[in-house]
Amino acid sequence: MKRLVGHEVVRRSVLFAISIVASTIVGFFSIPVLVSSIGASGWGHLAVMQSVCQLFAVVVAFGWGAIGPSMVSAAPVQTRKRMYVESLYFRGALALVALPLAYLVCGLLTGETPAAVALAVVSYVVPGLSAAWYFVGTNRPVAMFLCDAMPVILGQVAGLVAILFVPDVTVYLACTALFGVGGAAASAIFVLTRPEGPAGSRTRMPWLEIARVQAAGVSTTISASIWSAAPIVLVQALAPAALPVYAMVDRLMKYGILALAPVLQAVQGWVPEQGPEHVPHRARVAVRIGWGIGALGGLGLAGLSTPLSAVLTLGEATVPWGVAAIAGAAFLFEAVAQLTGLAVLVPLGGGRQLAVSSVATAVVGVPLIALLVWWAGLVGAVVGMLLVALGVALYRVAHARRLAAALSADAQAPDAPAQA
Repeated sequence: MKRLVGHEVVRRSVLFAISIVASTIVGFFSIPVLVSSIGASGWGHLAVMQSVCQLFAVVVAFGWGAIGPSMVSAAPVQTRKRMYVESLYFRGALALVALPLAYLVCGLLTGETPAAVALAVVSYVVPGLSAAWYFVGTNRPVAMFLCDAMPVILGQVAGLVAILFVPDVTVYLACTALFGVGGAAASAIFVLTRPEGPAGSRTRMPWLEIARVQAAGVSTTISASIWSAAPIVLVQALAPAALPVYAMVDRLMKYGILALAPVLQAVQGWVPEQGPEHVPHRARVAVRIGWGIGALGGLGLAGLSTPLSAVLTLGEATVPWGVAAIAGAAFLFEAVAQLTGLAVLVPLGGGRQLAVSSVATAVVGVPLIALLVWWAGLVGAVVGMLLVALGVALYRVAHARRLAAALSADAQAPDAPAQA
């Protein structure tokens, strides 16, 4: 036990958990305040806008959130800041296209006021410009908390206080948008003032080359984000009566993924940092960590979703026990899939397998869940989440084992003649 507690992954996970725990606590308290102020329907619309905007934020992030930590962890120190600046220019250009498109989609789906939609877009798309991936890859959890998480938390708190006095979602979103922009600026200033090499060079990487390098990461994150946003949009379109309850399931699942995030962030930097000869062993350890964390989180989600949802939504959107059990099983496989995909396959050279599994999630999963929602409403949506998470987890674990075995064999091959 002493060895486990003192493990580098555990230490890093605890430090990265500062941001996650604080964000989760504020998120939990925000649900009853928002439901009581704008109603369950208004809260459902807010959840839809958040899901849609997160998809566009992933487009803006363009894969750096997925493979950026491993890339910057393995890069020479003197090149790290230049890598960040190149990504910031590229992502800034994408943001100019994504923001108006997100505005149109959110307005059409929810019918909220133009001001509310515009502020939601700023609040939830701008995080695509975040430096969180850089903080993870360079093992800076405190900077991540102060520059990336703290502004978002303060924006939520300010918005909740404001909406108690003025029960209008626009007031809440004005606060979250203001602090969100401030956080993105603070993150950029922090990175640019670090002594980690020059911020630019005479030969900047062409954007086509950036797109090629990021292809696996961007296809992974965009596909995953489509899959993340699709269920709640499909529930609203095909089974609108189930939207408040499904929005609660969706939110609790996302809080579970948030709880997984510090472990994922720690492992992403830990697996590749000692060089390729250590990657196979560390990759196997990371997969085992995924199964353990997934099982604990799944049991917690299954056992707590019903009572928590009853309290948080004031009884207006209580999750049934059966649905909670299915969601818990889905979380188990989702945790394994995420940890194996983002922290294991990338350093093993399995970017193609990561991308293929993510694209399959969207291509196969979205039609599947649409059919299940049409057929069984709320239960169909949650069963669809379980089936897709199970398939992706098994695919990624199988390829991770194969790639780890192949890398180990390659590392031992030069020694074989000498031993003979």
